[in-house]
Amino acid sequence: MENLSLKLNYFKKKLKLTNKKISEMANIPVATVERISSGRTQNPNLKTLKALANIFECSLDDLMNLRDTTKPYYFDEQTAKIAQNIQNDETLKTLFKFMSELSENDRQAVVGFAQRLNSIKEYKI
Repeated sequence: MENLSLKLNYFKKKLKLTNKKISEMANIPVATVERISSGRTQNPNLKTLKALANIFECSLDDLMNLRDTTKPYYFDEQTAKIAQNIQNDETLKTLFKFMSELSENDRQAVVGFAQRLNSIKEYKI
């Protein structure tokens, strides 16, 4: 359940919730939410897990990642497709590696260049 804190924080950000608001919605102590969020508590009781899953409108399997621990967990289908494309293409792996090592300004410059290339490609007959 080591991913529980990651998922809790993902849902907090996605739903724009605070630990206090989650605590109120789930009817659990805010300290419990804080411990799960920080990773200090990795094995909360079933009642707590059910309350969190209910708030996040997901299954316990999704919250605890019980389905298949050998496959990575992606929060949305688009991210899963991108990851699969990178995994299956050595050129994309190399490009992603280089992009991840660039500064934010340099990444934006590369993205701008790629967008210009893409628009030029669209106008070719």
